[in-house]
Amino acid sequence: MSHLKRLIHEIHRRSVWQVIGIYLLGGWIALQVVETLVDSLGLPEWFPAFAVMLLIVGFPIVVATAFVQEGVGGGGGAAPAPVGTGVREKPRPSETIPQVPASSDLARGTGSLDRPSTRPPRLLRLLTWRNAIGGGVLAFALWGVLAAAWMGVKVWVDRELRPADEPLVGGTAMTSGSERLKSIAVLPFDNLSTDAENAFFADGIHEDVLTQLSRIGDLTVISRTSVLAYRDAATPLAEIARQLDVGTILEGSVRRSGDNVRITAQLIDAETDRHLWADNFDRALTAANVFAIQTEIAQRIADALAATLSPEEEDRLVRRPTEDLDAYLASLRGREAYRLYTDGANNEAIRLFRLAIDGDASFAEPWAGLSDAYGQRVIRYGYGLEWADSSEAAARRALELDPDLATAYKALGLAQGARGDDVASIESNLRAMELDPNYSDPVNNAGVSYQRLGRHDDAFRLMSRSYRLQPNLAFARANAAFGYALLGDFDIAHARLDEALRFDPTDPDTRLYLGFLHIFEGHADAGADVADDVLEQDPNSIFFLAWAAEANLFARRFDVAAELAQRSLELSPDQDVVGWRLAGLTGGYALLREGATEAGNELLDDVLARRMADWERRPEAAVVPFEIASVHAARGELSPALDWLEAAYEAGWRYPFYVEHDPVFDAARDDPRFQEILGTMREDVERQRLTIEREEARAGRR
Repeated sequence: MSHLKRLIHEIHRRSVWQVIGIYLLGGWIALQVVETLVDSLGLPEWFPAFAVMLLIVGFPIVVATAFVQEGVGGGGGAAPAPVGTGVREKPRPSETIPQVPASSDLARGTGSLDRPSTRPPRLLRLLTWRNAIGGGVLAFALWGVLAAAWMGVKVWVDRELRPADEPLVGGTAMTSGSERLKSIAVLPFDNLSTDAENAFFADGIHEDVLTQLSRIGDLTVISRTSVLAYRDAATPLAEIARQLDVGTILEGSVRRSGDNVRITAQLIDAETDRHLWADNFDRALTAANVFAIQTEIAQRIADALAATLSPEEEDRLVRRPTEDLDAYLASLRGREAYRLYTDGANNEAIRLFRLAIDGDASFAEPWAGLSDAYGQRVIRYGYGLEWADSSEAAARRALELDPDLATAYKALGLAQGARGDDVASIESNLRAMELDPNYSDPVNNAGVSYQRLGRHDDAFRLMSRSYRLQPNLAFARANAAFGYALLGDFDIAHARLDEALRFDPTDPDTRLYLGFLHIFEGHADAGADVADDVLEQDPNSIFFLAWAAEANLFARRFDVAAELAQRSLELSPDQDVVGWRLAGLTGGYALLREGATEAGNELLDDVLARRMADWERRPEAAVVPFEIASVHAARGELSPALDWLEAAYEAGWRYPFYVEHDPVFDAARDDPRFQEILGTMREDVERQRLTIEREEARAGRR
């Protein structure tokens, strides 16, 4: 026991505890520095462990040195005096070091000392503070040499394997690599359920996961419409990534069995085929669990890609839209029906959205879906404008329930656009884009509204962004291509439309754009032929009938134009869409040219009454005064026609290539005032064209 007391006394006397504390604190600081260097320099994960090993090896050496050297600043190597013996603790130097006479040979360095040596043992001579500190410095110098060597090898590999035009900064590739990974395509999830009816459930989970990721502004997420093209394709991942211009691919599957669901997901670096993250989720089938899985997948992917999330984005990711599973499933089915874009499917979508609302009236998403379906009744299916009012009411109810719901703002913008309130529509769509930066629908819809306001340069920028989010979709390419046409860059427009048609030769919107490009160039017969071909795809489409009637009017095929317009009106007598010429005006003018004056004027009277009422309600819609001008021009009333044409220009009508070839204005063609208005339109469009040309040249796209 006396030996233990003596040891404890010596540990205290030699300040060993203080040395241990200082060592541990210094070691902790060293490890923090190491961790920072590993993160900033991209060093391997085993480098911190190597530093910890050095600290562990050094610990007993430092403790032993502290004991031998009597703590921090200790000096002697003499044996300690026994406790309680009364012996002096620090002997005088003359008692330990022999004194050599100045006259002796040893003093002159020539003699020898015959008495025994008093030097400590070799091991004790090594345990000095100088050696301990020097050893620590050498150990961490070794760590630094290894780190530098590893970085040197990495730089060599990067230099040899990276693309020749990829710049290097600080010995490693710039952030282009990490930024590349932050562009992602979420491929359709496989339905592994035994019941094929559950395919809609797998599609819904896929869309919701994509939407969750889309809300992260630091990621670029390709739109759902673009990735659906790869549902059943055997295209290699690297090729998909090349076609969509992304760095990562997310694959997944859904298995629904009874009251359980299993969702798998794996994130892959498309360039290296390396798995960045993968996981399985087995849960009871409840709405809460489904949303929790979607949130966790989005969060894990954001972590894997080092994406930065704002507090608002984090909050939106963890929200639970509903606790009612049946309401959620009905909403999924409603979205599936809505995207078929037929009148019958749209009516089924309305039924399903209402069913979801009946299940949970506080569930905002089906309210937004209902708003979309009501809005499409006006825009696509020829219903009256009262449905735009219903669409806005449903969208505002969705926003009352969830003020940050991007789909609700997009639906509100659709309703406002259907009524011709393009300024409000742009504001709503821009808000949707803020909430969901990768949501392509509001990007495209805001572009359409900018076009109707005559701001073709702003429209073009948005259409180009929409195309970036949907690179393999003919419709998106066609929208961007038609932007060139509206700016007067006809050659580029043709080239881009040809690209779109190679993606999908039957896409009706692309072909209609091609038809009107022919008309803008003065080749009206070619434009009408294209419109007639499109109509054969769906002979009962109110939308296609109206466009084909208009194209045939430009080609001076007045009998065909009158017949197609009449068919459109029979299917939808109350059609009142502000985005394109009313079938009544096309048919009325065509009938006048065919000599059916009474029938023609009857249709024109109806159009004039509608548009004058519209002018009272929405004077900001440029197409309204243009249609009024067209009615007067059709009847040869040039002075009011030009007054209203000026009003249309002031409201934003900037379609000089359309007006130039419009047969309705044949009687005004040589009028100086008409030519002046047309020339002003051309000048405005040319200024916008030059702006876009300069921007594209700076960006290297021209």
